[in-house]
Amino acid sequence: MEYDDFVMEELRKVYGNQVNEFLSDITKPNPRLYVRVNTILADPADVAEELGFMKDEDFKEAIYTPIKGPFKVEINDGIVIVDKKTAESVMVGADVFRPGVKKIKGKTGQRVTVVSERGDPVGEGELVNSYNVVVRVDNSLYSSVKIAELLPLKEGKIYVQGKSSMYVAKILDPRPGELIVDMNAAPGGKLTHIAQLQPKARILGFDHTSKKVDKIRELLSRMKLPAQVFEADSRYLYEDFNLKDVDKVIIDPPCSAMGLRPKLYDKKTGEDLITFSRYQKQFLNSAFKVLKKGGTVVYSTCTVTELENEKVIDDPRFEVEYQIRFHPMQGMTGFFIAKLVKK
Repeated sequence: MEYDDFVMEELRKVYGNQVNEFLSDITKPNPRLYVRVNTILADPADVAEELGFMKDEDFKEAIYTPIKGPFKVEINDGIVIVDKKTAESVMVGADVFRPGVKKIKGKTGQRVTVVSERGDPVGEGELVNSYNVVVRVDNSLYSSVKIAELLPLKEGKIYVQGKSSMYVAKILDPRPGELIVDMNAAPGGKLTHIAQLQPKARILGFDHTSKKVDKIRELLSRMKLPAQVFEADSRYLYEDFNLKDVDKVIIDPPCSAMGLRPKLYDKKTGEDLITFSRYQKQFLNSAFKVLKKGGTVVYSTCTVTELENEKVIDDPRFEVEYQIRFHPMQGMTGFFIAKLVKK
C-alpha cells in the first residue's frame, strides 16, 4: 500500500499497533461471500437451499458461502492484462469481462494468465474473447461461487451485498409512511434493502450520473421494489427539488474506500483524505436542510479513518445517537456507520 505519512498517522489513530495487521488483512478477501435475499420475491431458506449457501447468524435475509484460498496461479504463455478493479474481482474467481481488459497476448482457446496492470497474477483460464466475456476463469488466488451466473440474481431474488453494508438499512429502521432519501443511491444496495424492509415507506434515491440512475431503475424493476430514483447532485436537493420535511436520510458518500477488500494495491495521500472529508460534509449539510426537526441521518462509509467519519459527523446541528465501526480483522469490510438526529 502506498500511503503517505499523513494517511499512516490517521490509520494509527484507529488501529495503533494493529495497523500492520489491518494493512495485511485488506489484501485478502472477506472469508464469506454474502448475498441479500429479496424477501419480497423469495424465502431466504429456500434460496439458501437452492444455492447451497448458509444462513447468516444475524440477518434472516442474508446468506453466504465461504471464500477459499489462497491457491497457486500458474504463469502461462498467454497473458491478459486487466485494470485494478477487474483484477481484484478475478482474485476471488470472477470471469474477465471486456470493459476491464487493457491488453491481450494470446489466441482464442489458449490458456492464459490474468494479471493486473502492475503485473500481479490473479487467475487463469481459457481465452474465449467473446463480445462480453474475455476469459473464463477456472483457477484464481481465491475461489467462490460465480455470482453473476446465478439464476436468482438474474431474477431479482438476490443482491450481492457485504454484511457490514446491510447494517445501514437496519439502523435506519424504515417505518410505513416515512419519507426516506438515499443521497448516494448507486449502485442500489442500501436503497433496495430499505425498500424490501419497508415497502410502505416513500423512498427517493438520487445520483448525479444518468447511467447509474438507469441501472438502479432497472434493478428496482427486476427486484420488483417500490422506490423512485432521480438524477441530481444531492448536495443541493433543497435548492433544486424544494425537498423538505424528510423523515430519514442515508448518506453513503464517495470516500477513500480503504476498508474495501481484497486490495492488490492502493495509493492514498493526506490530500486525498482531506478532500474527501470536505466533500462528505457537504452532503451532511444538505441533509440538515431537507430533514424535519428530529429527523434521522444514517451516515456510512467503506473507509476507516476518523477524518472521513467521526470528524465529518462532529456537527453541532446533530446529536450522535449511535455509531459503530467494523474492521477487516473481524473478517468483514472496514466500514463505519453513525446514526444522527437533527436538533
